[in-house]
Amino acid sequence: MASIALICEGVSEVKMLTYIINRYLGDDIVVNAYQPSLKLSHGQEKQNNDGGWLQVLNHCKDDIINDIMAANDYIVIQIDTDTCIQPNYDVDIYNDNHQKVTDDVMYNRVCTRIKRDISEEVWSKYSDKILFAICFDETECWLLPLYYENDAKKRCATNNCIYILNQKLQKEGLGIPQKDKNSPEAISIYQKILKKMKRKDIPNISQYNYGFKKFVEQMNAIKNEIAEAE
Repeated sequence: MASIALICEGVSEVKMLTYIINRYLGDDIVVNAYQPSLKLSHGQEKQNNDGGWLQVLNHCKDDIINDIMAANDYIVIQIDTDTCIQPNYDVDIYNDNHQKVTDDVMYNRVCTRIKRDISEEVWSKYSDKILFAICFDETECWLLPLYYENDAKKRCATNNCIYILNQKLQKEGLGIPQKDKNSPEAISIYQKILKKMKRKDIPNISQYNYGFKKFVEQMNAIKNEIAEAE
């Protein structure tokens, strides 16, 4: 039985990635949240410490990676790109001609930033065990194809994704609060949304967001490793 550790921005991302991993790789995969840590409160899991992109990057260091890999088979590192130009994140979204870079260049720049504080020794040891979940522009963008099958523009959107998602959700009497998407109320809404995502649909859904597509490609490699080990 394989185990996967998560380093994420918040509990909503933990819940979303846990669902996707278990649906795609199997319910027997053990998923452990390392960042943020979670606690039970009134029967619901809540975020137990600070989240955000800075905490994700702060957890991408040799000692933490070594500790996590001592108890897990894989690590998934999740980060959004909407804040990438901020100091300490420091990922430029433009090329030398001041044009926005392509998705593949952006993806590689974010991956390079994540690896900045990981030594070559540690990276070479675990590189095939570390997966990147780079969310263009935020995790909610991955969910849009579930609601916009017939709207190519919104299905591929990478801006204001919570707002676009809420346009559909409000018809069901639901809505993700933009200022507190990690609240217990918001998490229950995410869980309802995710139920629409079936295992067989994940490869197709992922094609509409470059970061999601790359994550599925990495899960395919893990699926093969697990099958060979069995």
